[in-house]
Amino acid sequence: MGASPSIYGVYDRNERLVLILSDEPGEFNFARLPEDDLEVPCAFATLQCFAEGHEGDLLAILKASADLEGFLARLAEAGYRVRPGRPKVGGLARL
Repeated sequence: MGASPSIYGVYDRNERLVLILSDEPGEFNFARLPEDDLEVPCAFATLQCFAEGHEGDLLAILKASADLEGFLARLAEAGYRVRPGRPKVGGLARL
């Protein structure tokens, strides 16, 4: 049996949770389903966005990243706060 995935919470400058991600390959899940059937696969993470207004920025950072470490570093450079561990939030689906 493999190790448990690493989970991270990503927060904007106002400390609002905008993204939860795990280090398992998967896809970027939008806060609101796009009108077209858009899928954004990711070889190094599974991501759930919670802030529609940040999706464009988060997707651009994701596309510019080759691996999880690079993605986390780019998020920090863009002003997002990355915290390891599962965020304690109520009413949100678990990743």
